[in-house]
Amino acid sequence: MLDVTLRLLTDDATGQAGNAPTTDEDLSLLRRGLVAEPELRGRVSLIPRVPEKGQMGSGIELLAIAISSSGAVTALVRSLPALLKARRAAATVELTLPDGRSVKVTADSADDARTLLDTALRDHRQP
Repeated sequence: MLDVTLRLLTDDATGQAGNAPTTDEDLSLLRRGLVAEPELRGRVSLIPRVPEKGQMGSGIELLAIAISSSGAVTALVRSLPALLKARRAAATVELTLPDGRSVKVTADSADDARTLLDTALRDHRQP
């Protein structure tokens, strides 16, 4: 099993743009879209951010995605750009592997993510 994290990158410090949803809402929507894929169902979790001193609660910081097959990689790389295109504002997400390798994915660029994930899966399966 390979755990990948997904972070939504925003242009402004608040994570909001005008009337656009907050980062928490965006990550929840991305999660909902990803788990609609049968290969990813039950493999995508919301990761809360650690509250800052004086805060009562926290928001969502990341999505954790457990990938165990090339089918899950294909489902992630196929659905992520479509989900990003469906947003009202342009978005970029960063996928990060446990070893620190990462790639930024936009609605128009899924090839880099596929390469990173395919390589990581191959590396992960080799003894």
